Amino acid sequence: MPDASTLAEWGLPGLFLVALVAGSVLPAPSEAVLAALIYGGVPPAPAVAVATGGNVLGALTVYLLGRWVARGGGGPVGRWVQRRSASEGPRLERARARLATWGAPVLALAWIPVVGDVFVLAAGLVGVRWGPFVGFVTLGKGLRYLFVALSAVAASHTGISQ
Repeated sequence: MPDASTLAEWGLPGLFLVALVAGSVLPAPSEAVLAALIYGGVPPAPAVAVATGGNVLGALTVYLLGRWVARGGGGPVGRWVQRRSASEGPRLERARARLATWGAPVLALAWIPVVGDVFVLAAGLVGVRWGPFVGFVTLGKGLRYLFVALSAVAASHTGISQ
């Protein structure tokens, strides 16, 4: 993955790409790219929308993987997910318990590093419906990117540099 400054040079398509990757199980500097773009003059509203959309689509890949494995599919990938789920046993079980207790609204926490991926995978494994999944994941991830964007706007107006 290119560094944040290179991705910022790609503009909104670069932001979408890095947010998509960051929404999956791979780490990527989506917040840094968003901040760099806004600091560089890109309007915050479209940047937040692009970052949120890419990140939610990335989360959907993890969710769909969970749905696929829960239905007995997956071949080698499914076996890898099952082994990974076993190694993440305590985290995954806590995520399932939280989903059982709080329901889909807990997915608003999907933006939290590592923990969020576990919630998203658990949502797929237990079969959370599409609508609530997309709604709550979008809410959480959108609010996170909005906070980053507002911070970048504030930094650019106060003259704080990197």
